[in-house]
Formats: sequence, C-alpha cells, structure tokens
Amino acid sequence: MIRKVVILLIVTQVFSEKVFKSVPVVVKTYENDTVLLPCYIDDTEAKLRVRWYKDKSLLGDSDIPHHLLPPRTRMYANFSLQIDELNARDSADYTCEVIRPEPWGPIRQTHTIEVQYAPTVKTIPEDGFVEVRKGDYVDIGCETTGTPLPVVDWSKNGAAMALLDHRSRIRFRAEHRSLAGVYECTVSNGVGDPVKASINVVIYDAPVVTTERSFVHTAVGLRAVLSAKLEFATPPARTAWFRDGKPVKLDDRVVLMVQDNMHQLIFRTVRKSDLGNYTFRAENSLGMADVAFKLTGVPNIASFKVEPALNKATPVSYTLFWEVDSYSSIIEYNLWLRPYYGRLTTLEPDAFTTEPPANVWSKIVVPGDSSDGPIHSATYTVRGLTPSTVYEAIVTSRNRFGWSKPSAVLHFATEPGFGRTLPSTFEETDITPILEEPQQEEAFNITKAHIFERLNETSNGFARETWSFATIFILVMSFLLR
Repeated sequence: MIRKVVILLIVTQVFSEKVFKSVPVVVKTYENDTVLLPCYIDDTEAKLRVRWYKDKSLLGDSDIPHHLLPPRTRMYANFSLQIDELNARDSADYTCEVIRPEPWGPIRQTHTIEVQYAPTVKTIPEDGFVEVRKGDYVDIGCETTGTPLPVVDWSKNGAAMALLDHRSRIRFRAEHRSLAGVYECTVSNGVGDPVKASINVVIYDAPVVTTERSFVHTAVGLRAVLSAKLEFATPPARTAWFRDGKPVKLDDRVVLMVQDNMHQLIFRTVRKSDLGNYTFRAENSLGMADVAFKLTGVPNIASFKVEPALNKATPVSYTLFWEVDSYSSIIEYNLWLRPYYGRLTTLEPDAFTTEPPANVWSKIVVPGDSSDGPIHSATYTVRGLTPSTVYEAIVTSRNRFGWSKPSAVLHFATEPGFGRTLPSTFEETDITPILEEPQQEEAFNITKAHIFERLNETSNGFARETWSFATIFILVMSFLLR
C-alpha cells in the first residue's frame, strides 16, 4: 500500500510537469489590437477539459460547446484564447484551467493583459470652478484613468508648481488673494499625447487699491488727473470718488474714466476751487479700501542733484544744487542743515565723535526766482562749516499756495583742513554725497487707511523728521570706508 502511494505521487508529479507546454505571459498592448493567449497542454495520456476565466468570471468551457464566449473572443482547438479589438475593459488576468480525471485535480496557468491607452482626466469639482472666502480651505483634484498609471503635474497661471510628488489632489488654505488663479493638471503616461484640465480658484476678499502719486501738483487752468488702481476686488467692488467726505460732483469739466482696473478723476481745466483733498474708495461685501489724494498748487518735493561738477566741497564750505517742479514762481526755499557723523566735539577741539547729534536743525532762507517754471533750480554755497564733518541737508520750497513737503535727506562731507587731521576711517577716502531715497507708496485697506501725511509744520513750513540713527550710521560708514 505504501509503495502504491509513492508510485502515485511520482506519477502525479511527472504528469503535472508535462501538462503545460506554454508559460505564463504578460501582454502589454494597445487598444484595437488582437491577443492570442496560449494554453498548450499535453493531452496524449488522457482526454482533458479546459476552462478559461477572466479574473474570476468564466469565459468558456471546452466540454460545453454551446456555451457562448463573449463577443470578440474565441477558443481554438488547441485551447488557446484569442481576443480581438482590445479595449480598456479587457485588461485583466486570464486563467487557463485544466480539469484532469481522477485522481488528479485541476491545474491552472494565468496570463495578464494590460491594454495601454492614453490617459483621461476629470476635474474635482467636475465643473472646474471653486469659490472660497479668504481663510477657507481649497480642495481640488484631477481624477485620471489610463494604462500605465498616469503621472500628474500641476501648474498655476502657467507656472509649474514645485510639489514633492505627482499628486492628483491639492488642498491648501486660502490665506491670501494671490493664491487665486487657474490651476492646471497635466496628465501623461507615455501613450498618446498628454491631456490637461484646469480649475479656476476664486478667493473672495476685500478690495485693494493703490496709487503711484497721492500728491498731485497742478495750477489753475491746467489739466490734472488723479489715478487709482483697483488691484483686487472679489466679489466686484462699488467704487466712488469723494472730496472732504462728500461725493465728487461730475460735469463736462470734471469727468470719470475707467479703463481695466485704472480709475481716473480728470479735471479738464483746474479751478482754484478744485484744490483740496480727495479719496477714491472701493467697497464690496467683505470690506472697504481707499486711497487719499491731495490736488494742490504747492510745489512738488525738491530733489538734490549729486554731481561732482555741482557739489564743490572745501574744508569750511559746500555747494548744494537742487531742482523743484512748480507751475507758480518759487518765493523762497528753506535749506535745513545739521552735522551728523565725524564732527568735532566742543570740549576737545581735535577730538572726533560718532555719537548721534542733537535733533537740532539750522535753517537758511534761500531766495526764490521769478520764473514761472515748471522746473526751478537753485544753487547755494553753505559757508562756516566744520572741516572733516559729515552733514545732512533737507530743502523745502514755497510758492503762493504754500510750502512743499521736505526733500529726501542729502548726506555730504567737508574736506580736511586747518591743521586738523581726519580719524583713520577718513584717511585718503573719497567722500561722495549720498541721497536717501524716499519710501514708496503702498496699498491701503480700511484697517490701514491712508491718512494724508500732515507734517508738524512750524511757522516756516518745515516738518521735523525722526531718522533712524542705526540706518544712517550704516549708510554713512558704507561710503566713508569704501
């Protein structure tokens, strides 16, 4: 009995080794192709029965001739299975099962078909449009199909997004309006051309308005324009122009013009009664923003000219040159000076100090000119200065409408002289005048409304300004040590 079992096992092993003449295959092909899956067996020893399965679903049985195979599918006499006109639904595991007579059980061989086809994409949300309020979360995505598995790349407003992986979903918080835009996914898998889909993300927020010039110089009889730029407003904003809190009265002489996001209040012919303070305001359901203007006849801010041919320095004097725009004659200038860095101390005449000076300015009144402009220039040589000293200067201008705002600060230095020597930081150094650039205008929202900067004017119209010692110290040292 034991011997028979052993012999049976040996026979079973030999039989199983001889059943399949074919080997499992993985077929990667394309749509509309034809595939022949082998099921070659050695059936010389006994009559065998073969069944084919697609995954776990029965396709055909060699012992049931009337069993209809699915369309586009046929089984040959050698038990091979052929599938014509392949499509994506034909991707599956196909198993050839051989039913053997007792005492042997069935054996199986599985082949795989991968129908490679170009990717498809569907956006999430399906309509490709997302609206959220500032601070809410945005959840967008691109559902893909395709074989091989597609790769997803993202871009925003045409610029590639640097993501850590090829994800199909993106989720982020709408913390700023700049996150709004058109998000596009590009899907590719090497089969056919890549496909794209876009999602328009709209972030609702309060308006933002800006201007390049809030101080507009003009004169009676001229044309003047106040321009405000509506940088952002979603939902769309209602806009209006005000003067002293009341809506501006429009007529044939004072008109509005809107082009794209630029809003202009145009005075075709300025009258004296037009001069004053104006406000452009934009408002939607989420907030309000405004920007203020001053239409005035006072001079524009003067500008120092930094040129070696004009700025002549001696140990005790320095020549300054500046220009100013004004449609009216300049009556006078106020030139303000104070020593800043490297000046001599009062207690020790030959000792230098780097301590910040007292915030005391000396004023020099410089006569204006009789020119009607619009460009006025002035030159003045300041005398009685201290050798080897850095000074800073500011100039203001007055015409019949009033005083201008202060100019940017000019830093300049006198030459060594009168037996005094410069400290080591000054030796053999070419000290060049430096003009501080004024700060740029920025956007103003309702929480940070632009209130027209009113200077604490003295009787002569000059406003004292507080300057950061650390900032100017670094600035002066940079050119002294250059």
